[in-house]
Amino acid sequence: MVRVEKKAKREAVSRLEKKITQYLKNLPPAILGIERCSPIDILDMTPGAYNLNYHVMVGDKKFIFRVNIQQQSGLTNQIDYEFGVLKYLERYQIAPKVYHSDNTKSAFDFDILIEEYLEGPWVTLQEQDLPAVAALLVKLHSLDASQVNLITWSDPLMDTLVLVRMDLEEYRSKKSADPGVVSKAEKLITKLEPFLFEKRALFTPDSINHTDVAIDNFVKTSQGLKLIDWEKPRFDDCSYDVCCFLAEPAQLWCIPQVLSAEGREKFLQEYITLSGRDKDHFLEKVRVRQPLVSLHWIFWGMNRLCDLRDQKTASELQGVHSERLERWERVADPHLIKKIYEMI
Repeated sequence: MVRVEKKAKREAVSRLEKKITQYLKNLPPAILGIERCSPIDILDMTPGAYNLNYHVMVGDKKFIFRVNIQQQSGLTNQIDYEFGVLKYLERYQIAPKVYHSDNTKSAFDFDILIEEYLEGPWVTLQEQDLPAVAALLVKLHSLDASQVNLITWSDPLMDTLVLVRMDLEEYRSKKSADPGVVSKAEKLITKLEPFLFEKRALFTPDSINHTDVAIDNFVKTSQGLKLIDWEKPRFDDCSYDVCCFLAEPAQLWCIPQVLSAEGREKFLQEYITLSGRDKDHFLEKVRVRQPLVSLHWIFWGMNRLCDLRDQKTASELQGVHSERLERWERVADPHLIKKIYEMI
């Protein structure tokens, strides 16, 4: 039975690769900035949690051919949204160049996006990489958000609380959810709420936020550090990205280690210095918001694990998620909820 399932998956992948090859052959070369769409080679596939990202070579140029299986943003026009943000960011050299999007589903069952393939490794959590991460986020947060159409969180702290409550309700509804985890999370949120309402006025939407700044989304290219996976950027208080980068579950998604206390301090100091923000005010915002951002990551992992166990994962992503089981389990460790509770 296992052999039959693996064979079926390989055949499905092969069919999709053939469709991608044919699609690229039919694409006007000028769209990709090349003279002709041949030869075409599919080099590799890097799966995301919601997408299949094919590395393709067309002529002598490399691209990412992104097949959007699910919408992390919750938008029905996910690809159009992502395309628009990437187009805006092109002039700032902090994201991949984008070439083409297609939401017609005429060639595939899913929307697709073609963007630049960025060569280079991820950043690390070593102290020598932290200044570049801080500088990139400061640059992003300084851009004029009025020039691009973005989802806006008008009440950033309360909107984060709403997000976490939605995560918890999603988890509660899962067949394989752990009632003990639900109880612990409810106690934590109950403990946090009065404090959050007291501090909500500290936060205001002031910046474009990427919102998924795990280290595997930072690529060290020959042209400098860049951010990939712009699925759900929004106009928000700049503290969201900073809290996301500092969230232990986000770090554990990529590697089994977390940022040291010294590294955390170095990153925050670099960001504050480069951005010119008031130190005490900004550190207070991070202190207040980070527990919620960490909870969001924990429940993101828990919900994906439940989907696997309950056989609710999209068939196109089943193999990908199964192969990343260890990563999901690191993010979804219930002890992380206990750790947050004890720290506040």
